[in-house]
Amino acid sequence: MGAESSTHATAEKRTGPPSGPNERDTGTKFCCCRGEEADKEISHGAIIREALEETEVPGDFLSFKDPTAYSRSSSSCQSLSDLLEDGLPIMQVPNGKGSWHEEGGSYKSCELLAKSLADGDAVLVWGSWLVKLAQGHPSCNASASAARSVLPRRQNLPAEALCSIDEIRKGTPLLAVSYCWATATHPDPEASQLNLLGQLLDRWLSWRQRRSDPPVNGPGACQDAQNQGISENLPMSLAPQSELHGEMRSDVAVLVDWCSTYQEPRFAAERRSSERFLQQVGRWFAHERTTVWLLTKSPLGAEPYSMRGWPTFERAVSLLPIGSKEVLDIGQLQNTSLKSDWPSIAAECQAKRLPPLTPAELRDELRQKHFSWSHDRELLGVLYQEVYEDVVERAIEMPLSRMKWGDLEMGQLQGTLGSCSQLQRLDLTRNRIGDSGAETLANILLQSPRVLQSLHLLDLSGNEIGDLGLCSLAAALPSVRSIKALAFDSNFIGDPGAERLAMALPNCSGLQGLILRRNEIGDNGAGELARAMPRCSNLQLLDLSENEVSDVGAERFAAALPKCGQLQRFDLARNRVGDRGALSLAAALPRCHLHAFGLGGHEVGEILGGSRIGDGGAGLLASALLRCERLCKLDLSENQIGDRGTAQLAAAMPHCGQLAELDLYRNRIADNGVGRLAEAVPQCGHLEWLRLLENSYGIKGATRMVEAWEAAGKAKGRLLCRPSPCKSGGYAGWASWGSPSRVVPRQEGDPKPKVRMSL
Repeated sequence: MGAESSTHATAEKRTGPPSGPNERDTGTKFCCCRGEEADKEISHGAIIREALEETEVPGDFLSFKDPTAYSRSSSSCQSLSDLLEDGLPIMQVPNGKGSWHEEGGSYKSCELLAKSLADGDAVLVWGSWLVKLAQGHPSCNASASAARSVLPRRQNLPAEALCSIDEIRKGTPLLAVSYCWATATHPDPEASQLNLLGQLLDRWLSWRQRRSDPPVNGPGACQDAQNQGISENLPMSLAPQSELHGEMRSDVAVLVDWCSTYQEPRFAAERRSSERFLQQVGRWFAHERTTVWLLTKSPLGAEPYSMRGWPTFERAVSLLPIGSKEVLDIGQLQNTSLKSDWPSIAAECQAKRLPPLTPAELRDELRQKHFSWSHDRELLGVLYQEVYEDVVERAIEMPLSRMKWGDLEMGQLQGTLGSCSQLQRLDLTRNRIGDSGAETLANILLQSPRVLQSLHLLDLSGNEIGDLGLCSLAAALPSVRSIKALAFDSNFIGDPGAERLAMALPNCSGLQGLILRRNEIGDNGAGELARAMPRCSNLQLLDLSENEVSDVGAERFAAALPKCGQLQRFDLARNRVGDRGALSLAAALPRCHLHAFGLGGHEVGEILGGSRIGDGGAGLLASALLRCERLCKLDLSENQIGDRGTAQLAAAMPHCGQLAELDLYRNRIADNGVGRLAEAVPQCGHLEWLRLLENSYGIKGATRMVEAWEAAGKAKGRLLCRPSPCKSGGYAGWASWGSPSRVVPRQEGDPKPKVRMSL
């Protein structure tokens, strides 16, 4: 496999006449990335985060990020992980044949990726140098007599073109290019692909330089030590600037096979070096911090990209589910798009992600592709299997959100999920999965005993699942005995689905979190869930916000809450609960255990608003608050509370010794009500955030409140109080709590409100 493999792989990217039916030149360039298995350390980026926020419970629990994962997203980032009691330790995975893990490698670490360059088997070139070369800069031409600038072999690269290993360690963005060779002697003699690459790099680098504060994640930015601020949701992030010769350099390190590894004619030692690097190609293309550009439009006269063996392998490895990795299909770019800004180009070229091919499926596909040397077909099957075993079969998390997958793709996913032996977190949020796809998933779970033994978290939020689909999943759930968290946020689930799920819940003994937010569940479904709650001995969180539950459903929950010894968070916000439901919940509140877990600043016992509560309901809640000594957050936003109810709340506030945040946004509070709150503020030592926007008070009430707030020594930016209503499109949510700035209208893609116990 060794020597022949690398020599032939290089030749195989050319487009010379085929030497046989299965040995046609595939033009598949031997990308500077082929290779060995990867470490089991797959994406640990938040899989479902944002459904649950801010809990300080021991352990590294399942990450639930409700907003980001589905149709809303981003700033709220505390998780269900924090809620789940035992946490999910990363399992130790045995080394496999050729595994990068065996060498101490990782598909997340730039440091370890840089080490693979230390032996000199490959080099990376600066993107800015490629731009100059494409533009015909004299300093980049190896031969002054050359008619045009073309890519030089690695042996002919000037020193200024090379990116050092230290630059990779510092976090320089990484880019791997998959393309087709045009001829057997040179991959791009007409420089057509070089010119395209140069234009794209120029666009990207220019855009990055215009950014005043570039983020850390560019075409594959690598940042191990500083990735706390990385946003995983950006379509194309930026890499950190790295120091070069005492200055800050904004650039990208590019892996392109003709320049990155030794080419013919070469010495025996150079040939062996190229062969060694062939074994590493997979780790480069699959690495989480490597952005991949697929130049899927072959040069004129060359074999199509889709018919080449090596490009098929490179594409398949690049699209394996690893973190928030970006893969661009440059072939989707229209000629006029080159004049667009970089974000538009990146958005247009996002590669279509399909369910990962199993090793057997890839081998079948490679049999239909053209190779200059048939031996490479076997080699690529082995290299892909090594990466697949580490990245998929030993995956702890499977990040498959926002893939635009429907029911058809769920059927194609069966082989992939069936091969997972240690999968703990499955994220299928923001796809197009319907009832048929949910039924397929249920069958996969029942037919995959290894998944049944390991799966802790299943998130199907932001799909198109209705009652039939949830009924199918509910029938399979009791078999998934390891399940700890379920999320079905933003689907089309009504009472029948909720009722069937309620029947299955008592058999899910380990379930700790259930999210059914933004569905169509009414009182019947709520009643069955309420009946099942006391039998869910480990249930700590239930989110039913933004459904169709009325006072009847609220009363049933009120009867069940005191029987739920482990329940810490309960969210019934923005339903149809009125004063009657508020009365029942207020009466139950002091008797339930929602306040028992209040030590160490835990946010339990919160009440959410957004329903139909008026002065009467506010008064009843005020009476209950007198006995809620550990209440720390109270949200009664978007109700109909006026001055009378506000006065009763103000009288109760000083007795809530832990009350830190109060939200009365968008009610009917006038100057008198604001005045009563102002009188209570000095007596509320823990109160540090108050929102009174979009009420009916005037300058007099606002002035009085501001003066009382400042006199109490509280931070100015933590009081949101304006006499004139701000124009907002909806509830800003708990994610905005504590924000000193304006209230942003809630739109699709915005972060999900924090999950709290609610009315």
